Amino acid sequence: MRRRDRTSSRSRGPFLAGVGALAFAVLGGCETVVTEYHRRPGFYKLASETELKNESTSYDGRRLVFIEDGVLPSEAAEIEAERVAKEERAAKERDRLRRAAIAAGQPIPPEAMEPKPRKAFEAREVLDDGTVVFRAVFPEHVIGNVMSCLRNQEYVELWEQVVAESTRRQYSADGGGLEEFVGWCVRNRSELMMSLNRMSFGYYGGSDVIIDRLPDRSVRVRFSPQLGSRFKFREVSVIQERDGMKLGGIR
Repeated sequence: MRRRDRTSSRSRGPFLAGVGALAFAVLGGCETVVTEYHRRPGFYKLASETELKNESTSYDGRRLVFIEDGVLPSEAAEIEAERVAKEERAAKERDRLRRAAIAAGQPIPPEAMEPKPRKAFEAREVLDDGTVVFRAVFPEHVIGNVMSCLRNQEYVELWEQVVAESTRRQYSADGGGLEEFVGWCVRNRSELMMSLNRMSFGYYGGSDVIIDRLPDRSVRVRFSPQLGSRFKFREVSVIQERDGMKLGGIR
């Protein structure tokens, strides 16, 4: 397989704020298939009278993938290259400072020491004492954390760490609490897992899962009308709070 990359900064339509293209050519007579990545502001979905799909095919056979308020593949490569170059410059500067300190017979300064490696992000972490800690930076982390809690029957952790504070307050105001929440999770565990599993499967591609980024920075993940009728639960709302993204609700 021969891979050819090309990018373009021109918009190809009124809704396009950026575009990148990736073309695949298979030797042996197969025609070239071109995939173009377009950036589309999230509020266009709110303003459009018709449903805007995340992926489509143009009249000439090009595969069009729309990324809402996100980073195009070509831009991601540039960001990564800039990060690597920055780390290389920092390493050279630390080496210079160490050499200078040794030559002068002085202690090596703190800024010349190798930095501690960053701890990899973990959406679900089990501490030494067995405590489970959940974190979420993106909506997909929230969906994954809900699935993990349901799978392991960690309903208290789900309520206390994953569900948004505003949702817990509203639930309590309506006469509910932890006990009622756990009961709801137990009764609907199978249907919830089926819906969330399908959402996570289609989150990054295709048109079966629709992601709406709303002006208040919340996110709504929902099934397309064609798929939604197959599931009891069809929509997940995710809320941005001070300590990360949280579950706003499932319906």
